[in-house]
Amino acid sequence: MPVTLVITVVLVATIELFLTKYIYIDNKYTEKEKIMFENIFKGFSFIKESFSLIGKDADVIKPSFYTIFVGMFFTIFSAIIMLFLKLSPQVGNLFYLLAFLVFLGNYFISYFFTGMTAFLVYDYFKDGDATMSEAWDATKKNMFTIFYLAMISAIFNIIIGILRGRSRREIGVPGGISGMILGFFEKAWTVGTYFMIPAIVIEDRDLGGAVERATRIIKRNLLPIGVGEIAVGLVTGILSFVGIIIAIFIGYSLLTIAGTIIALLIAAILIVAVIAFSMYVTTAYHTCLFLWARNAEGAPGSSIRPPAPIANVLGI
Repeated sequence: MPVTLVITVVLVATIELFLTKYIYIDNKYTEKEKIMFENIFKGFSFIKESFSLIGKDADVIKPSFYTIFVGMFFTIFSAIIMLFLKLSPQVGNLFYLLAFLVFLGNYFISYFFTGMTAFLVYDYFKDGDATMSEAWDATKKNMFTIFYLAMISAIFNIIIGILRGRSRREIGVPGGISGMILGFFEKAWTVGTYFMIPAIVIEDRDLGGAVERATRIIKRNLLPIGVGEIAVGLVTGILSFVGIIIAIFIGYSLLTIAGTIIALLIAAILIVAVIAFSMYVTTAYHTCLFLWARNAEGAPGSSIRPPAPIANVLGI
């Protein structure tokens, strides 16, 4: 993990240097464009700083690994059961119901551990120590609300998938426009859930209150959130791609030295680490934005401020 962390910091710093040298300093850009690039730099800086939190308190990234392992176990176990059921002629439409439940289960697992990560980040900023037991209790207390959110997300994404399948069959401009609209709604809902989950686990809100809270935060901070999404998505995408390529290269290099099983195992562990880092950074970023929004609007209990480096990045 330290090697991955070093690679990440170096890569982010390189991107920042490239953007600063070839984009931001160029005087041909308008003031608004310069402000946009400045916000993108803040996004890069935040990602670099969020990785440093892992060295200070490793608990903040643990739920991301739990998401992967529990999700994999649940999916494999469910797939085996569904395979046997599919072979039975009496199952019929029950098979599709079970498939939906598996889909729902994966959403619930993802949201549950995302909630734990969000609370751990909050807990670290609040007390200087992220406590797993407190994060577990806070998330477990709101598990039914998280389950309802997972159910809505599962249904929403099934509908989006059906509509996207139809749009792909359309020829020309209408199909392309439909795909863009569906992609926008899908992204908007995904971003919304990243703010709903902290509202649920940190503020103990019900689903309606969480939706209202997330909507208000996004409306009031649309520009920094939009620009931040571009920055976070770009950097995590690059880091994930580079990290997975490095993991595969290392695994391939070890084939003749350590044997096939050991090489594949090491490559798999590295890939899991890369995915977990990406999940953690995304959740930490949105949680910090959530806390920043609470601070900006003077909400009860909103006097919690991130450590100085991250506070500078968020402009607090």
